[in-house]
Amino acid sequence: IRISQNKIMGYNIYMNFIAQASLNFLVNNRTEWLSFLMMVFTYSGGYLMVIGITFLSALSFYIHRHYQRILPLLITIGGSAGTVYLLKHLFYRARPVAEALYLETSSSFPSGHATMAMALYGFIFYIIWSYSVKDSRDKHHSLHKFLIIFLAILILLVGVRRLYLGVHYLSDVLAGYVIGLVWLWISHLISKLKIWPLQGNEHL
Repeated sequence: IRISQNKIMGYNIYMNFIAQASLNFLVNNRTEWLSFLMMVFTYSGGYLMVIGITFLSALSFYIHRHYQRILPLLITIGGSAGTVYLLKHLFYRARPVAEALYLETSSSFPSGHATMAMALYGFIFYIIWSYSVKDSRDKHHSLHKFLIIFLAILILLVGVRRLYLGVHYLSDVLAGYVIGLVWLWISHLISKLKIWPLQGNEHL
């Protein structure tokens, strides 16, 4: 038991060191123009943006009769948001204070921005990727590749942005990514139940 406790303590110390070191690196390399851009992107990339993009995506799926996409999308976003809400109240972790560029009042763990970025943009990423894989000779294949790369970078930048602003630790961001991935996987499994009439052999 002592050995296990020592290992756990050593692991926690190591992870805290990595989290603080990554945070310090980004904070110590801030520039005025980049800080301004990060602040702008933060206010434009919150929950209102997620709700708006989710609504437009669901509307697009409905218009194009991809009804099977709607339920998995709503499950992914709703499940991710609900999980973040519960964990923030269960693990009320204080946010970085000295490093923060602005004040956040909610719990630090997990990062809601990172979670929703993985859930929403990851969902769109998978949809585009699945179409690209099905027909590499499609005339829109180059556009699909661009969007896939763009979305992957966007998901990564959301996490980096939260660290740069000093409002999260690395573990908060990584946990957010994991939560988003888990709900993407859950929605993928649910889509296979064929609750909606699918086109061909499509699923999430």
